[in-house]
Amino acid sequence: MISWLKKHFIPHQGNNHRPHFLRTNNTRSIVLAILFIEAFLFLIPTVIHINKNGGMAAVLPSILSDLTNEERVMKKETPLVINPVLNKAAMMKATDMANNGYFAHTSPDGKTPWYWLEKVGYDYQYAGENLAVNFTDSKDVTKAWMNSPSHKSNIIKKNYTEMGTGIATGVYEGKETIFVAQVYANPLPKKVEVENIATKEVKVNTASETNKDISVLGAETIKEITTNEITEIKYPTLTQKMFASPRNTTNTILFTILGIVTISLLLNIFIRIKHFHLDLITNGLLVIAILGFIFVINYFLSYRNVSVIQRMDYSNQNK
Repeated sequence: MISWLKKHFIPHQGNNHRPHFLRTNNTRSIVLAILFIEAFLFLIPTVIHINKNGGMAAVLPSILSDLTNEERVMKKETPLVINPVLNKAAMMKATDMANNGYFAHTSPDGKTPWYWLEKVGYDYQYAGENLAVNFTDSKDVTKAWMNSPSHKSNIIKKNYTEMGTGIATGVYEGKETIFVAQVYANPLPKKVEVENIATKEVKVNTASETNKDISVLGAETIKEITTNEITEIKYPTLTQKMFASPRNTTNTILFTILGIVTISLLLNIFIRIKHFHLDLITNGLLVIAILGFIFVINYFLSYRNVSVIQRMDYSNQNK
């Protein structure tokens, strides 16, 4: 291994002071590998939208939830619990935007964000909503929210304890795209008065009566939603995570290649400085220039149409 590294990266008499890594044939292979990585991991998912057919779109909710909790942890806040009921509410909101071609907290027919919480039977004390549209990378959605002070305040707000995320594909401003809705909330505490304090007896409907009001003696009724009515929580695989963030995945790999090329170039220049070869230096600089160009193009393609809207948060007093 050491001899291989020395042969490919360290100029010395054994390789005629010409490290193999920066020789023209190897440089050509490096460039081809870079182009393949760029096409397979970024351009195909981004331009052709492979994500809409079981790829990125299928795993985005759980990935975006993970990214949100990562941001909360970095801000020393407690991670939010992924609530399937909130997932359902967020999915209904995203679907409504996709079906009706709008991007706003309040729909054209007047449905407010809390309408969807009421629809799924979620009683909240505080709640908030972040929206996004026209993106190609799941991490870019969270970054866009975190770069907006109002959206960031929703993500890291202390009042929230649960969240749900939903996505849907539809047409917005004449172009097919993905709509994202993420809902944050904390449930309204349930007040249960027990009729017989000594025995703590509570009367509940049988399992066959699910999706009906559960009667609790001496308390207000609450609605239970059966598991087949709510959004299932799915945890993505590593491969799905990679395709859900094509730009970030591509950049991670290309930055690694950039680091290797840069180190090789510096070793070639400063070790045996009297014996450096201009063609090897040119090859290294060419690869660095190609990588820099790709980073700029990827950033432009990822962010050119991403849009977030002024966030909304509310409490049950606003209904």
